[in-house]
Amino acid sequence: MRPLQPILALLLCLPVLSALETPQGVVALVNTDKSEDSGGSAVLLSESGLLLTLIEALPADQAAITIVLPGGQRRKASVVRQDSASTAVLLQMADPPSGLRPLAIADSRRVQLCDPVWTVGNASGAIELDGHAAISRGVISGIYDLPEERTPARGRLGRILSTYRGQAIETDAAINDGSQGGALLDDAGRLIGLTSRANARERRLPVTVPLARILDGLDLQPADTAPAGGGEAWRRAATRAVASLALLYLERPQGPGNPTGVPRPNRLPDSVPEADRERLHGWWERYWHQQQVFFTDQPVSAIALDDDLILTAASNLHGGAERGRLLLSGGAIPCTVIGRDLPLDLALLRCARPHGLPPVQLRDNLPELATSVALLGRHRSDSAWTATIGVISALDRRRAQSRLAFLQTDARANYGSLGGPLIDAEGRMVGLCVLLGPADERPWLINSGVAMAIDSGRIREALPGMLAGRTTERPAILGLGVVLRLRSGHLVVERVTTGSGAAEAGLQSDDILESVAGARATSPEAITRVLLRRQPGDRIPVVLRRGGQELNVIIELRELTP
Repeated sequence: MRPLQPILALLLCLPVLSALETPQGVVALVNTDKSEDSGGSAVLLSESGLLLTLIEALPADQAAITIVLPGGQRRKASVVRQDSASTAVLLQMADPPSGLRPLAIADSRRVQLCDPVWTVGNASGAIELDGHAAISRGVISGIYDLPEERTPARGRLGRILSTYRGQAIETDAAINDGSQGGALLDDAGRLIGLTSRANARERRLPVTVPLARILDGLDLQPADTAPAGGGEAWRRAATRAVASLALLYLERPQGPGNPTGVPRPNRLPDSVPEADRERLHGWWERYWHQQQVFFTDQPVSAIALDDDLILTAASNLHGGAERGRLLLSGGAIPCTVIGRDLPLDLALLRCARPHGLPPVQLRDNLPELATSVALLGRHRSDSAWTATIGVISALDRRRAQSRLAFLQTDARANYGSLGGPLIDAEGRMVGLCVLLGPADERPWLINSGVAMAIDSGRIREALPGMLAGRTTERPAILGLGVVLRLRSGHLVVERVTTGSGAAEAGLQSDDILESVAGARATSPEAITRVLLRRQPGDRIPVVLRRGGQELNVIIELRELTP
């Protein structure tokens, strides 16, 4: 059973970090009130018990800070010094036990994009519950400023999570509730930053406060050891592709602004009955996701294809965008949408004059499953770029009965990535990140480890149509040629499409489908699953019931335009 007051749990970190070792060396606040907050973390800085954390990780009552060490020992801690600019806090542990092993530190000013890193913290109370910290491995995915004029990072119910502003080190390693104030470590286990719940509105990925700024703000001795590095290969590959990656501002006449599709929920005070809390939680989750999707006054990523052509995700056109400006260091270039392929979520734009960017190198063949990839993006006008790294996690993801297949990656993707290139280790574009925006009827959740990309081969196939000024509204689907509805638990033919295989086989309105290709016809979705891997011209057996009589027919599958 957890204690009644907030706690600060402590983990000791091994001097060298590897995938085979469990690091232990940070501090964690565990709140046990009804704020639904797992507390926070902190790091051990010296054998004498000095600790570093962030203000956001401290309990509301800073006079009642308790440290929980591995094995269950508890110590009190008090605030020695704090710095409002970096939001860092220096703590002193009372009566520190012998054998504490503080973290080594490294100069965070020398970290670079794509370097491997680890996050270590008290995620969901891991230290107190499990005896050791939760860890996650990733890379430095971005280095940029959180502008002073931006509003604080907020979470559920609109609560302020962090007020930090200034340079931030973004990572695609996990930072979960309870990790705030914990460690960002280089690949040798040296401390380079403290994890925070702050984030860039355009990215929604976790960031850390650089250690150099923390030490300077607290008037502590700076680190002079270089970080371990290790991201050279991916930096080289990304640098090749980034030269073709542009920042595009789109004029959205029906935005910016937030929609009313999901209205703002009621507040969630403690008095709300337990039966209603789950419903309201779900409502708030949908509401905050909507606010992130429709915060539309930000530029998006686009990729250069030719002297005056750029390609982005059609999802970025939400709000009625037809034109925009390509934001380059030498000035902005007007551009206009000339074609769309909505099933592929692609939009092609032509610039008013040559943009001077080199065309991206498209990969000639499909990648294999588990191929390492990086997802690149631009989200700021100051030339900053970002890179999350993962693998191709699926090769043939499809929507409904469409024959269009998408690549799937577990690289973290968000609205700053939408329209950005997915590249291989040679810097060639494997595909374009799509299907994250509000234009899609069922958008994937940002940063969920499931993101879609349309591969370079299909992009090549779609370009001639878009260059000709065409907009493809819907994909051709492979089907029987019937419109179905559920009636009294049965799948009933409502309409038969002229010229379809079903029409040729003699199907009629009000026929009841019993099975398709041997699978029970329990729902339209069940039929979709049966047809998904078939080819045009395939002939499949269908069992139906008409007027109480069972009929067996063979239907040829044909491509149909909805």
